[in-house]
Amino acid sequence: MAPALLQAQEVSTLVSSINASGGVTMGPDGNIYVADFGERLNNADGTTVYRVTPQGVVSVFATGFLGASGNDFDSDGNLIQANVSAGRIDRVTPAGVRTTIATGLNGPVGVAVAPNGDLFVANCGGNSISRISNGVVSSFVNGSGLSCPNGLTFGPDGNLYVVNFNDGKIFIIDPQGQIALLATTPGSVFRPGGGNGHIVYGNGRMYLTSNAYSQIFEMTLDGQLSVLAGSGTLGTQDGPADQATFSLPNGIAISQDGRFLYVNSAEYSTTGALNGLTFPLNPSLVRVIDLGSMVTINAGFNDAWYNPATSGQGFFISVFPESSQMFLAWFTFDTERPPQDVSAILGGPGQRWLTAFGSYQGDTANLEIEVTSGGIFDTSPPTVSQVADGSITLEFSACQNGLVTYSIPSISQQGEIPIQRLASDNVADCDSLFAH
Repeated sequence: MAPALLQAQEVSTLVSSINASGGVTMGPDGNIYVADFGERLNNADGTTVYRVTPQGVVSVFATGFLGASGNDFDSDGNLIQANVSAGRIDRVTPAGVRTTIATGLNGPVGVAVAPNGDLFVANCGGNSISRISNGVVSSFVNGSGLSCPNGLTFGPDGNLYVVNFNDGKIFIIDPQGQIALLATTPGSVFRPGGGNGHIVYGNGRMYLTSNAYSQIFEMTLDGQLSVLAGSGTLGTQDGPADQATFSLPNGIAISQDGRFLYVNSAEYSTTGALNGLTFPLNPSLVRVIDLGSMVTINAGFNDAWYNPATSGQGFFISVFPESSQMFLAWFTFDTERPPQDVSAILGGPGQRWLTAFGSYQGDTANLEIEVTSGGIFDTSPPTVSQVADGSITLEFSACQNGLVTYSIPSISQQGEIPIQRLASDNVADCDSLFAH
């Protein structure tokens, strides 16, 4: 079942007056990386990629590009950056060291890294998609409705999703290179044929920028399209999503917890032509779209969860959708390690298992903790008892992130634990089960 479309909550400006009109991507370090395409469409001469913290602190990440447009990160934490004017793709290490990995491309704009490490490139100038595997460039899709393909990304189904800059069309391409039209964003008075920027997957859906219509759209994986943010009027107004204004939005990225979208757009100018290539793209703004809490607890949350800072401890979660209830097993340790001459029946001294059970609604579960005592492995002595001892609240911000808040009066312990999945196998199933 496709997740229903929704309306974002609030738009704000994170960074103002930055020359960064190209692609936007989220790094594994939790920072936003914004590239500089250049000042105008007919002068793609931007040389820099910036690192922007979620608090809006800007620093130069790397330089030496030429028309820095779309970007993505590979599994090793390297930035993959397209250079539209140089016809090349660069790889940048986390330390900012740049290396060219492919040349001879025809106006490369969007890039996407496949799960197996292959790179896919949207060639605006060639109306094509290229594949780069082990440093070898080959043709993946040519023509077939592509008209300056600008942005592309992978969905959870392994398919590529591609948006055209010239006519607003959105395509899906399967792993064999079969292409099909999914949807089309509307045109505008200053670019009547449509015109999309970039696209990103998150929360079980696609988010994309309409460069021509100056709005942000969301799309289900079956092609249902709706305006997410922006009134359609050129401007830089913050505020409620349906009243906020954008000016030629281009790059788009999603935070790791799925809560925020980051978009760059031009500063609004009453000078400069709105039609043609002369509209100034720089200076630009980095905008934040707050999507609010979009999580609905479902069976896709059944998994092992943990905090990387305390590996070796964690939680098993079981969700019962029919009754809107959740069971949790928390394996951890006593607050004080017992003497060395105390041996455990099973496992090491000082280990502790707590269980909790209760109901959930929306993105939050409220559970009662029970402490089990008197048990011996593989036996059932009559002294076994379970005593209610505190409470635990689980609040999820996405299918891969949550927060545990607990209180256990008997041992005077309380606090918060950010948690994430031990494995990511169930994330796509969890996303697909959202019921907004």
